Order: sequence, then structure tokens, then C-alpha cells
Amino acid sequence: MPPSPALERICRVAQKLLEIPIVLVTLVDAERVRFKAGLGLGDLAEPPREHAFCAYTILHDVAFVVPDAKVDRQFASYPYVDGGPQIRFYAGAPLITEPGIRLGSLCVLDTKPRQFTPDHTAMLRGLSRLVVDEIWLHHLEQSGRVDRDLASLPHEQPELAFMLDRPLTGAQVRAARALLNWSVRELAEASGVSPMTVKRIEAQGGDTVRRESLKAVEQALDRAGIGFRSSSDLRCGVGFRADRRVDRQVREPT
Repeated sequence: MPPSPALERICRVAQKLLEIPIVLVTLVDAERVRFKAGLGLGDLAEPPREHAFCAYTILHDVAFVVPDAKVDRQFASYPYVDGGPQIRFYAGAPLITEPGIRLGSLCVLDTKPRQFTPDHTAMLRGLSRLVVDEIWLHHLEQSGRVDRDLASLPHEQPELAFMLDRPLTGAQVRAARALLNWSVRELAEASGVSPMTVKRIEAQGGDTVRRESLKAVEQALDRAGIGFRSSSDLRCGVGFRADRRVDRQVREPT
């Protein structure tokens, strides 16, 4: 899979939401860890598998966290810990395409130790699903299966009377999906729009699709308990509402 601007956007969202300097999308092969996207890399080079945190991440179905590698006997002697850039903190969520199949990880790193809360872990796992979505869509595009696979999904609803005062941003929709741990397909099904419509909103913003489609996406997220804020000092303007009550037709995140 070639470098993807969409993966870079996911890295930017992770960096902002988790307030962390280094974010990587990695693929792990038999010998090395390959960087497919990232922010804050500096001179960080692709490590051999035996010296990579991600080699441990892909052994699990849940996030793998090292609060302080410098005091961890397993990792203290790793070149990136003992030498430059002196990584202290690591958290990675595996990229799971199907049960037992883990391609790599979405991981975040810091040069100082830090604690990772359950909310942080849930956010990282949700964002890792967005990365898997990108890999899945790339595979469909390369195989020519996009139109065929999307044909069976619900069509866009023709009539919705509400008009947004301010279109949702792509970052808001991505962050909302991460909070809910929803894939592109799940949000599309809950909204009654196509996955490509969801992808267009996330890549280019809410003003690039029909207002009816955008409203359908917003309503689906609203039913799931997501609230959107307009204040610029709040993280992406997204969070669970205090009065969250999930519509029975909307599946709770797992």
C-alpha cells in the first residue's frame, strides 16, 4: 500500500486528540517494522522487528502500553530507548483485519513517560479501526470491487428537511467514529448513506456533500450520543453528551 494522505489525516487527529508528539502507522513483516504514515518522526528510522514495540502489539487484540520504557527491563536496552531519540512512552493498537490477523499498529510515542487512561486507550483503538478502513478501501479500489461491494448498501435518503448552520468537519466525524469504535461501513449503515459519502466528508469536509446526506450522518451520531461543539478550544468539538441515550436501532460500541 503506497503512502496515503488519509492515513496522515488519521495521524493528525490522533496527535491532536491524545496531545502526543509522535504518531505512526506501521506494518510489521518478518524482519522489519515499516512506517506507512507518521508525524513527529524526526530522524526516526524503521527498526528491525526485534527492536520494535510494535512486534509486541501485534501479539494482542487490545492496546499495548509501555508507560516508561526506561524503567522497563524488557525495553530499557532498545536502541530507541537507550539512545536517540530516547523514547520513554509507547502505546499501540493492533490493525486487525479479521480475527487473528494483525498487520501492524497505530501507535503513539513520547520522549517522556506518561499515563494512558482507559479513555485514551479506547480512542486509540477506535482510530486504529479507521486505519484498517483505509487499508480495506485501498484493497477494494485496487481489486475493482468498490462499486460492486457498495451496491448492496442503503442508498442516500432523498428527503431530510433540516439544514445545517455550520457543516461538520472531517475531523469531527473521524473523532466521533473513534469514540464510538465504528467503522466507515457501520456509520454509513446507521446513516443510510454510502461509505464513499462518509469518506468524502472525512477527507474534504461536510460542505462537499449534499446537505441531506450530511444531516443523516449527524443524526446517526446524535442517536449514538455524540455531541458537536462549536468552541474552537475544545478537542475537535466532539464528545459524548451528558444526556446520552442510545437509540435502540444503533449498536453500542464494543
